[in-house]
Amino acid sequence: MPAMASKPPEAESTKTATHTESSETAPEAVYRSITIRNPPHTYLHLALLNTTVTSPNQPPVDILTARTYLTSALSQFLGLTGTAIPVDFLKVEGRDVWIRIPREDSTAVVGALSQWIGKEGAVSWRVKAKGEWLGAVIAGDGQELFKP
Repeated sequence: MPAMASKPPEAESTKTATHTESSETAPEAVYRSITIRNPPHTYLHLALLNTTVTSPNQPPVDILTARTYLTSALSQFLGLTGTAIPVDFLKVEGRDVWIRIPREDSTAVVGALSQWIGKEGAVSWRVKAKGEWLGAVIAGDGQELFKP
């Protein structure tokens, strides 16, 4: 194998000097804007309401209970099609749940959750916020999604 020739030290120093000179005479930055249409997801902020227990004493909901109630609402309203809707749980805190769903299914999911009453009328969902951008859904009530 032939030996590779190394660059002389003076070549590197001139390259650095040239780079410094070119950065001082750099052209102005070009700004471009884009518009994002039809985002792929919709974000929902939900609250699980329990009418049999007074408000301060309501126990927090866990992700399994939230998933069960959500699946029940979707299957009751939309049948097998409703259970096939992919739902991503972003956060569960207290009685609040943040989820992400496909944008084209958002109307059906909101309809299913709004009309659902479970456990003999004791439990229901409340849609607190809905939006195409997660930041807007979080900023709507002043709460942070991911607290340290």
